[in-house]
Amino acid sequence: MGLIQDDAGRILIARRRPDQPLGGLREFPGGKLEPGETADVALRRELHEELGLRVQQAVPCLAIEHAYPDVTVRLRVFRVEAWSGTPVGREGQPLDWHDPADLHSDEFPPASRAILNAARLPRRYLVTPSPATHGDILAIVEQVDAALRRGDIGLVQVRAPRLGCEGYREFLCRIRAVAERSGTDVLANAPPEWLAGLPPVGIHLPERRWRVLDGRPAVAGWIAASVHDAEGLRRAAALGVDFVVVSPVAATSSHPEAVVLGWDGLHALIAEAPVPVYALGGMDRAALPQARAAGAQGVAAIRGLLE
Repeated sequence: MGLIQDDAGRILIARRRPDQPLGGLREFPGGKLEPGETADVALRRELHEELGLRVQQAVPCLAIEHAYPDVTVRLRVFRVEAWSGTPVGREGQPLDWHDPADLHSDEFPPASRAILNAARLPRRYLVTPSPATHGDILAIVEQVDAALRRGDIGLVQVRAPRLGCEGYREFLCRIRAVAERSGTDVLANAPPEWLAGLPPVGIHLPERRWRVLDGRPAVAGWIAASVHDAEGLRRAAALGVDFVVVSPVAATSSHPEAVVLGWDGLHALIAEAPVPVYALGGMDRAALPQARAAGAQGVAAIRGLLE
């Protein structure tokens, strides 16, 4: 399947014919592999046959398996970075360009949930510096506010392991207030009981928290997980998280002893990822093109996105 986005950020969506299974639902363009085909070759053939497009560059970004009552489907999803031609529904299927924010999961087959998330999620995920004391909160909030005002950050994780419950709650509320001004989604990285009574936000789960869960937490916003290898990615995805952050991709001053994935390791991991992946560890704005070329949704960072 192809995730095709134009220069305005709109996503190309088809509608299934009434005579097809799940007829009438929207879908991302694509089709079935023929015997002996690779997923990449099948994508190029199908998009030409169905839409009249010639794919010039495509990057694998998701590998989804979904069990329907009567069949299990396996989807290889590519982000189509460059193509030529004007899309036309050559098989009679309606085509439209849509703003990702206007797409709703109930209009798509259930197997498309992760693809929809990839269409909606931004490219940059800011992690807050951790205040050492309560007195550091305001200075860090100002730093985060300045970064969000640049307008290129779409998610912010509020991480403050050195604060207690009350300090964290204040920090989260202040970050949430500046994030609302720029329309930026917020994820809290804290024990769930610390969030009681606060306005709803998303949740970022470090490994020690998601490994004790047996299902998706009941929260309204995005749910993310930190993982470090393919096994962790599979287990976190099975809980129903919306995306994961993989680290470390490159060397970092904070964890110089850690074994890094490197770009090739990240690319190999993403080729089998059932949910969107952000690269963390040694990342900054300049690393975004390389992360995208490896198939990542984008980059996550603290200093690399603040500075």
